[in-house]
Amino acid sequence: MLKTSEKTSSLVDVARLYYEHDFSQQDIAKKLGISRPSVSRMLQKAREMGIIRIKIFDPEQRGSHQEKALQNIYGLKKVILVPNEDATDLVIKQRLGFVAARYLDELLEDGLTVGVSWGSTMQEVVKHLQHRTIRNMTVVQMNGGISRAEYDTHASEIALKIGRNYQAIPFLLPLPAIVDQVRVRKAIMSDKNISKTLNLAKEAQIAMYTIGAFSFNSVLVKADYFDKEEVEELLNDRAVGDVCSRIIDENGNICNSKLNARTIGIGLNELKKKKYAIAVAGGRVKFNAIRAGLRGKYFNVLITDEWVASKLLENTDFS
Repeated sequence: MLKTSEKTSSLVDVARLYYEHDFSQQDIAKKLGISRPSVSRMLQKAREMGIIRIKIFDPEQRGSHQEKALQNIYGLKKVILVPNEDATDLVIKQRLGFVAARYLDELLEDGLTVGVSWGSTMQEVVKHLQHRTIRNMTVVQMNGGISRAEYDTHASEIALKIGRNYQAIPFLLPLPAIVDQVRVRKAIMSDKNISKTLNLAKEAQIAMYTIGAFSFNSVLVKADYFDKEEVEELLNDRAVGDVCSRIIDENGNICNSKLNARTIGIGLNELKKKKYAIAVAGGRVKFNAIRAGLRGKYFNVLITDEWVASKLLENTDFS
């Protein structure tokens, strides 16, 4: 007879195969050499013991109290929250992507220009976009991307996919986010096609972007835009995140003016002028960066998770 610990382990194994690895009950029975009814009974037992706990995420049921509180305290047009209890970073991004796509679709109308950044959160957004035609719509990439293949964020794909979904005209920036010298950036900016794209980014009525946390694990760092000494210097200057590849400190200020002068993309002050500047970011690691973005007033719409919202409500200062 199996010991209690062994029985529990077997129930966990069956539950993982069914819910995490998408095995059918028949597949599990075959793999474990047991009958299909036995698998069904084990799944039922796992539910009764609390090994399996089913939670349903309804994007229409949001933390309205927290949303309204954040809107009032920080002067935002809109706050949309997703639950994150027991959720991995990937699941949080998927939830953020779903509701952000829904919100963007609600805003779209003929003749609009939409600016977008890149990142794994924005990749989740485009997975959930509607397919319909918006007449005379333009979508523009707002900042340069990553050139190293192993860290490729497919920056241009975000704008391209939005363009395909809505039959919009895409304008891309097939350029690095940061260049080595100011004169190189000036030369690039003198190109009429590049300057046209960035002018469109400035004129966009809607901007949607994510906010990155700044550390040695940041994509911009791993892509070798900074050496170790530069990263340490930025961290000593209290760098906490990036908005459209521009590094900001804990108060939302540009962290290094020389670095900022080598960055290719929309300026942060331009984001403040948007009718809808939509930040889509969540997860504990991004809290300081999101708070810095609020302090810098770089967005008027925030799509984040309930944990971040709770922490923002605990600390409502702008200084």
